[in-house]
Amino acid sequence: MPAMPTDGDTATRWTAHWIAAWNALDIDAVLALFADDCRFRSPKAAVITGCGTVIGKAALRDYWTRAVSGISSLHFRFESAHWDMHGRTLLIRYIAELGPQRLLAAEVFDFNADGFVNCGTALYGAPAD
Repeated sequence: MPAMPTDGDTATRWTAHWIAAWNALDIDAVLALFADDCRFRSPKAAVITGCGTVIGKAALRDYWTRAVSGISSLHFRFESAHWDMHGRTLLIRYIAELGPQRLLAAEVFDFNADGFVNCGTALYGAPAD
């Protein structure tokens, strides 16, 4: 598991690990990056779970398992990573290929002092050209 980002290079390495885990559909590897009491906000969570905020790893595992079961394929293509060391916040931009859809996407991750994501926010939906 990669260490929490501390600069641009470590942010890119952390992001590469996160993208590789998603592209392998390895939900356990993605969850290993999150704190046990994490929060995750997503417009798709609202559709799948009835609530736009998922709280805790167990609920996050359930949400992601349900979300990936409904798509034929998934591939994330890295665009950029931006690290704010003062706020311990990472912004990732990527193209999400979900079945036949290609969407512009970004995710924002806030890290706790132990180096785990304590809050994540998914932002996506616009078609990628």
